[in-house]
Amino acid sequence: MNRNLLFTLLLVLLSSAFYQPVVNAADVELVPSSRVILKISEEMTIDDIIRRIYPRDKDLWPRIKAKLIETNPYSFVQYSDRLIPGLRLKLVDIKRIYEQEELAPKIKVGYVAQLIGQATSRGVDSRVHQLQINSQIFEGDRLETERGARLYILMDDGAEVHLKEDSALKISEYVITAGYGKESSSILDLIRGGLRKITGSIGASSFANYQVQTGFATIGIRGTEYVIKLCKQDDCTQNVSRNDPDAKLHAAVLKGAITLTTDDDVRILIAMGEYGTATPDILVLEEEAPVPAGFLDTDEVQIFNDVGMQKAQPEEQSSSSPWAWILGLLLLAVGI
Repeated sequence: MNRNLLFTLLLVLLSSAFYQPVVNAADVELVPSSRVILKISEEMTIDDIIRRIYPRDKDLWPRIKAKLIETNPYSFVQYSDRLIPGLRLKLVDIKRIYEQEELAPKIKVGYVAQLIGQATSRGVDSRVHQLQINSQIFEGDRLETERGARLYILMDDGAEVHLKEDSALKISEYVITAGYGKESSSILDLIRGGLRKITGSIGASSFANYQVQTGFATIGIRGTEYVIKLCKQDDCTQNVSRNDPDAKLHAAVLKGAITLTTDDDVRILIAMGEYGTATPDILVLEEEAPVPAGFLDTDEVQIFNDVGMQKAQPEEQSSSSPWAWILGLLLLAVGI
């Protein structure tokens, strides 16, 4: 009897050991990164790059390789894993999703205020939702609009995001803290197409972290309104993703100012009424080139032209101000 009892206890213990759930088990998701190899050299191979950048994830190397090819279709010789020298390579990040995270509540950061046409959101759980008026937007959502669609998101800090047609934007990070201090952050990732952005309290704070990542340059601002779009070079009637070899970033400021900064810390300032561009090789403040057709919509063109005229007027007034002072002094002397 004692022997049978001991055998039963051992069997129960072994069963518990084999069938106990692993609380630290994690699923792995490979997601596009803000890190980029700006120019592939002749000696680079995809396997060497993976070994150098992901040395501790040997078990994931085949998946990483497949994801890099999927993310950068124009950086490889067709139907092969051979890199094309001179092009850029968008890297991927490894995101480990633990079972406990399924219980964590999603963080609401805004809602759909207006919608024309069809738009979707894909959450961190990879579930796709058809957006409607008043649909909630959460941190980590990837928003996409179809052709002919417009999506207007009102963020919880008062910021406005007008996502243009055939565009994709990820709300990578959105944290609001009391006083909008250094712990507050707004990090958006423009993946395709364009948007018009009016900043809220996070963007107006001199302490909070504000970024809009585009793959070519990171936009930093302090209280402003601007339009950015990824175009097929200077043809802004064609939207492209930032991984397209012909992609070029166009940026125009309707109010305030923005900075464009590359990964190498090269930076330009674009002020109200000004227009600039960015490619993997150069940032340009376009002082002479006109804004290309298809970049700004009708309302944005009107605002951009108006602020350009307003900017010119103070310069004309300031040039005549010394004469106004002289005339004033003469009149004062005559009165005396």
